Amino acid sequence: MADFFAISLPVVTLIFLVWFFIWSRRSRKPKAAKVDQSTRQERAVWAWAKILSATRGPVSTLRMAHVELTLEIHLPGTPAYQAKTTWLVEEQALDSVEEGKEISVKVDPQGTQYIYPSGGWAKYVG
Repeated sequence: MADFFAISLPVVTLIFLVWFFIWSRRSRKPKAAKVDQSTRQERAVWAWAKILSATRGPVSTLRMAHVELTLEIHLPGTPAYQAKTTWLVEEQALDSVEEGKEISVKVDPQGTQYIYPSGGWAKYVG
């Protein structure tokens, strides 16, 4: 019985030390920051966009329409690019999102596919 404890105690100690070393190394790694819509909107910067196409859904009881947009984005310091986005647009502002018009937008520079309306007349959907 003494031989069993003489062998198992160093083995258990070694296993514990290895586990503790691995655990302490993991806890030192920086945790990836969780990015949600509010974070993206806060860091979004002003840009302008030309509406290449706009597909409008019916106006809901909330007096808003689901609008799918294809935009040519002009973000300062970067070449123009095309992107698609979907917004809920107030009924009174539907004339602002017609094909060929230019609008101001806000774009997340770390995720340029996230394009937000610049005013309270629309809400980002996706």
